[in-house]
Amino acid sequence: MEQLTLFKPPYKYIIDSCSIFSQKPDRTYRRQVHKSLWEKIEECIRTNLIVICSEIFDEIKDEDIKKWLQLHRCVVLEIDDDVQLNVRKIVTEHPEMIEFTGGGGTSSGDAFLLATAMKYHLSIITEENPQKAKKLPMISKNYGVSTFNIIELCEQEKWVL
Repeated sequence: MEQLTLFKPPYKYIIDSCSIFSQKPDRTYRRQVHKSLWEKIEECIRTNLIVICSEIFDEIKDEDIKKWLQLHRCVVLEIDDDVQLNVRKIVTEHPEMIEFTGGGGTSSGDAFLLATAMKYHLSIITEENPQKAKKLPMISKNYGVSTFNIIELCEQEKWVL
């Protein structure tokens, strides 16, 4: 159950792994080209404006990315009863949110990402296609959760790079 606190957390965004991976050398927002962008994102992580949920953090197998998140003290929001209730609602209404891939039986963290965003009233940063019905941006709209890709995040935050 949600713990009562005197102060509202500063969290504003929760980030998906696809957005985090976009800084890699072979990706869209590669760090060596978009250095100032990643410096701004890192500042948002350090000040807890951008967080991650434990399910997405656990999905990340790239040790360099995990170290990067830890270096910038990224808050990892744990799964609790409220998030679990949200996940149950989401996957009941959108079973495509849990996807088992490659025979390994690993589940997609998208339902947990969305459920955590719902609990904390966060916007999601994701690079998923907003036009595809079975993807996170479209499903998030059903729950009143905004999604932004990295360029839209820049516009939202009025960053000039």
